[in-house]
Amino acid sequence: MSKNKALMLAAVLFAAVFIGQAFTYYAVPNRYDASAEFSGPAVNYTVSTNSAVEYTVSVYSDASEVKRLFIYYDESYAVYGTTHAGQDRFIRQMISELSVRGFTGVFVVNATELSDTLDASAGTGDAVLMTSGVMPDTVYSETESKMFDWVETGGNLYWIGYAIGAKYAVGGDLKDVPAYQEDIFGADGCILMDSVRSTERSADPLSSGLMLNNNNLMYSLNTDAIAAGDLGLKARSLGFEQNGYGSVSLVEIGSGMICVLGGHHGSAERSSAAQLISSGITVSSELIGIAGGPIVRNTISGTMDIVGYTDVGVHIRMGEPNTVYARSFFQ
Repeated sequence: MSKNKALMLAAVLFAAVFIGQAFTYYAVPNRYDASAEFSGPAVNYTVSTNSAVEYTVSVYSDASEVKRLFIYYDESYAVYGTTHAGQDRFIRQMISELSVRGFTGVFVVNATELSDTLDASAGTGDAVLMTSGVMPDTVYSETESKMFDWVETGGNLYWIGYAIGAKYAVGGDLKDVPAYQEDIFGADGCILMDSVRSTERSADPLSSGLMLNNNNLMYSLNTDAIAAGDLGLKARSLGFEQNGYGSVSLVEIGSGMICVLGGHHGSAERSSAAQLISSGITVSSELIGIAGGPIVRNTISGTMDIVGYTDVGVHIRMGEPNTVYARSFFQ
């Protein structure tokens, strides 16, 4: 073979390799997949991708899968601490965050539909997300406690926005509710009304395992005060903490749960809410084990012992700090 032909062949081969690499890295979409199977005293998990990413596998007890999420939005009712446009944008982004985590059972409901939903729902497996800062009078007022009655039967209420229960909407008008903190949580002064950001992450390993990164404590709950309050409710905080207030607060009400995320309608609050809803974390959940690290165009498998634990959940997340893919599995 002549020298020129050899050089041409080398150039062609180099171009083919370069094009192939470029196609691999740029033309082929990133793919992610995860699975978990419960087998007797253990859970077996698999994580795979054609990309390079960090992964985390969190295994925890006392999980309760959310199967349907109802998000309240009604332009004919007043909001507080936000606008209808801001609320609508946040909800659309929230639905996208949940989709990344494989959660698609989302229904947007107005004030009347919310009331009908609570009437028809048995509670367990159903959740409501409120982002309006106030509830409509169809489910809550000085004399109406349908929302909290529903939580007691097993429903989960996720709250982002102004102080939970402080006000309610009658059409376009807002009304105050006296003694709302004592009525709901059995403790006065358990809601932080000041704008505070914490730099101290909760020591609870679920906080970092689930990447609960919102650190705004405004409108958050003091779970210590609630636990010591007149109603003696079981409560815990996750995320970030300061002076007893947690950026993520979980309170057990009857057979259900209230989850309050401090702050406003930011990306950190949105991603933390998506993690909490999709993972099915409850007030009683405890981390059993955690695994993770870098994965580069590979499939990684592992096993964790779950002997002695019930209602186990597995949350597999890829992406750090931004989640690009996540899935949850339940025993």
